[in-house]
Amino acid sequence: MGSEIKFGSRILALRTDKRMGIRELGRAVDVSAMHISNLEKGKSMPSPALVEKIAEVLEGDLDELLHLADQLDPAVVDVIQSNPHAVPSLLRSAKNLTPEQWAKLQKQVEKMAKSNSVDD
Repeated sequence: MGSEIKFGSRILALRTDKRMGIRELGRAVDVSAMHISNLEKGKSMPSPALVEKIAEVLEGDLDELLHLADQLDPAVVDVIQSNPHAVPSLLRSAKNLTPEQWAKLQKQVEKMAKSNSVDD
């Protein structure tokens, strides 16, 4: 099963949970009902911007949906492009961290980012 089907199945499940029709979702994210149908059937893949709109409307996890669509959040791409040597090095250094260590690292980074915005 390809990522297209996984993405489509997840969108279908989220849409069904919301009791939202294909046309209603299409209108909410500014695409045709046929495009939503094609996404759900794995016949087409969305852009990162469309994934973001769908996640917002269906209250889905953006990172999960981007992953299932084999897409990267444009904000993540910006971080990677603005730090082309630091990001890969950081990720290689962190590759063997446990889930608990990743959570701790994320909290530390959030704390650092928050203190930077206070300093500005």
